[in-house]
Amino acid sequence: MSEIEFLGALGVELLRHGELRSEHPDHELFQTSTVHALLAGAFDGDVTLAEILEHGDLGLGTLNGLDGELIVLDGQAWKAELDCTLVRADASSKTPYAVVVAFSPGEPVALTGPFAEADLEAHLGERVSKATRPTAIRIDGRFAQVHVRSVPRQKPPYRPLAEVIAQQQVSVLRDVSGTMIGFCFPDALDGIEMVGSHLHFLTDDRTRGGHVLSYTLLEAIAQLDGATALHVELPEAVAVPRHGSPLDQAALHRLESDR
Repeated sequence: MSEIEFLGALGVELLRHGELRSEHPDHELFQTSTVHALLAGAFDGDVTLAEILEHGDLGLGTLNGLDGELIVLDGQAWKAELDCTLVRADASSKTPYAVVVAFSPGEPVALTGPFAEADLEAHLGERVSKATRPTAIRIDGRFAQVHVRSVPRQKPPYRPLAEVIAQQQVSVLRDVSGTMIGFCFPDALDGIEMVGSHLHFLTDDRTRGGHVLSYTLLEAIAQLDGATALHVELPEAVAVPRHGSPLDQAALHRLESDR
């Protein structure tokens, strides 16, 4: 199977900036660039946050130069600074990597803890564990603790992401209420995504947040939206992803964990 046939079978459409359309059907994900490009240090994109918000009201990513962690919730874009304080993100800012969806969830799932991130899929049941397509996730609730990180803005020439992560700053938010948002990506998207769960967090008072490394959930309500398609905008410097050349997922998960 060719790369294009493989991606088409998953409902993946590859676009360039000039081909973007403003419609945003429910259940369809929109993404800028690929995690493979981000790992290689492609930290500049050609899509603005204003354009991103035309395609979805829930999502995550980063800003040009790897300038903090991007969190999109209820149609508003937030940036987690290096110390994990939140500020409203400028709509004119561009992003080298972001994923959003016009969130349209099904029936909510009540979650009762305490449990950690390793047990999330078991509590969400078959709606995630049996998924063969991406699933958008929103979890509102109370947490005993959430470990979040952000990274300092980078300057060209950019280094690979694995080197940049050594500069990350981790904050521990204790006894906190807030929202985790993100996506669970199936193995078939290896090379485009980090397979498994990718979550960002922001507190109810919108003062702290960042990329989720680990957490202990006490009680929450989860909402899930199974994606019907994935539209990927590729900046000019980013090549079409090649199926059959999987990412080192073990290395990726080391970047995603504080353990």
